[in-house]
Amino acid sequence: MQIYSITQILSDAGLAAPDLRVLNPNHENYTALLLQPEGDIEADANGVRNADQVLARRQYAAFLSQAASEQTAVVVTPEYSMPWQVIEDSLQAGIAPAEGALWVLGCESITIGNLNAFRDRMANTASVLYEPLAPQPGRFLDPVLYVFPSGPAQGYGNLRLVIVVQFKTSPMGDAGHFEINGLQTGNRIYYFGNGTTQLRLATLICSDAFAFLDAHANELYHRTLLIHIQLNKAPRHAQYRRYREKLLQYEGDETEVLCLNWAKEVNERSEGQRTCWHHLPCSAWYLRPDWFADDDETVAENHKNGLYYTWLNDSRCRALFFTYIPAIFTITASKVAHHGVVAALSRRRGPILNSTRVWDDASGQWVVSNAVTDGFAAIVAESGNASADIQALASASPLRAERTLALCAGQISQSDWFSPKKLDSCLIGTTEVMRRITACQDTDEGARQFRTKRLRTAHRVASILTTQLPAALADLQSGFRFDWSSQSPHTNIISSADRRATAIYLGDEHTPETAYSVAAKAADHIGEWETTPDAIIEGRQRLHVWYRDNQGNDVPCNPDRYVQYDEIHTESPFDITRSK
Repeated sequence: MQIYSITQILSDAGLAAPDLRVLNPNHENYTALLLQPEGDIEADANGVRNADQVLARRQYAAFLSQAASEQTAVVVTPEYSMPWQVIEDSLQAGIAPAEGALWVLGCESITIGNLNAFRDRMANTASVLYEPLAPQPGRFLDPVLYVFPSGPAQGYGNLRLVIVVQFKTSPMGDAGHFEINGLQTGNRIYYFGNGTTQLRLATLICSDAFAFLDAHANELYHRTLLIHIQLNKAPRHAQYRRYREKLLQYEGDETEVLCLNWAKEVNERSEGQRTCWHHLPCSAWYLRPDWFADDDETVAENHKNGLYYTWLNDSRCRALFFTYIPAIFTITASKVAHHGVVAALSRRRGPILNSTRVWDDASGQWVVSNAVTDGFAAIVAESGNASADIQALASASPLRAERTLALCAGQISQSDWFSPKKLDSCLIGTTEVMRRITACQDTDEGARQFRTKRLRTAHRVASILTTQLPAALADLQSGFRFDWSSQSPHTNIISSADRRATAIYLGDEHTPETAYSVAAKAADHIGEWETTPDAIIEGRQRLHVWYRDNQGNDVPCNPDRYVQYDEIHTESPFDITRSK
């Protein structure tokens, strides 16, 4: 794999490097259009392509037409997806990227002979450039096309449409050796920009990730948007994740990775059989800008349209996962870096998913969907009598619902446990399994169990609060609801008289000693948050923790701790000088 400047291949052809909007490090946002297609593919000795060519050509032609009409700055399709006939017909009909725009089109496979013929047919429309490859009979190419307008190298003259073709450099390692035996590989990974006066952009094609070494990461990471297009049934496999770890291991916040796979449930037709992969696409945007917008309003708006927040702790970055359905995603994003921008304007807040469009076969158009489902409605009933409250919270703000549920379970290890980077349901590890409760598309069994247990814990809290309660919570018997508020982040219950309280249920996983530790931590958080002695005392008196003993009884943890009038209740429970 050779990291190769696009400027060089353009200069060799007498063309100038394009001035792309996405690479201008100013304060202006750019737009992106991503296609996550429905998977019905054919794979044989001639490569990989859409099985239903008629449908594919309608869908992809409509996609390019939308990209051209909206003058989208960056347009991306995944590996093996774009039909060549659609590219040829669209460009020859004048449906093409505007000046400053870039189309990054993962295409169906093609032989070097057919690519040469495509180049010749397009001669009057576009300059088609690619690294020289010797013909290898019986082998196919896996290409990505960069399509953009460019001018002459000398700096004057009319713009001309340019297509630079990049080939996959490393075959995937499937059991049947499909690409090992059939793929003709290239050598170059092209990059746009220079990383100084411009930002940079580069693309990996699926298993290119296997050949991506530390040296490549060191060469590319700075001020770069790396696009990773895939047709991948195991996108969370360690070998596919490793390149991201290499890129994100470096200091700084000016590296972003955009992964785009096919939608869920790809069906592969091969050797007379049709097999469903039952995979997760895991299309995602990885980034860590300085002013990332993780406020509840932005997170909720992205969530509504199908872009779900998580925090990848090992790489110290946000990972925003797209909904799994076949769709077009319309995005507004801040630049990967700013240069020469005054501080008041330099706010790199990340991508905003403006709309998710689904295919309408009757009209032959991609239409905005107002019903992108996160799957939560199908499982919220696990929270029993709490379900109406939890659903209402999730509808208003998914994070408010998940904070309420975390507090029910006593997951409050830090005083700012409720921030998106600390909230336990938002955290993902190196396996990238997503445990978001209100975005429950991940089919991993551990994630499913986590969501179910968290909801059932809320059910248990709701049940306990209808029984005989400590005196400090007696008002709840007149009615209560689950709630979370940024003004009172360590409470999760509000009475019909608008008095707040904290109710935690620890189940049978705690001893009396560890239950007391959770209660003390919750009390400490209340003491740190409230600003007056009376509010601290009331908050702690209205904090109650239950656990299940060895006989299966739900036992309150020291319920009278903060109603003993011979003690000062504003001190920290962890103050070593306090009485116990």
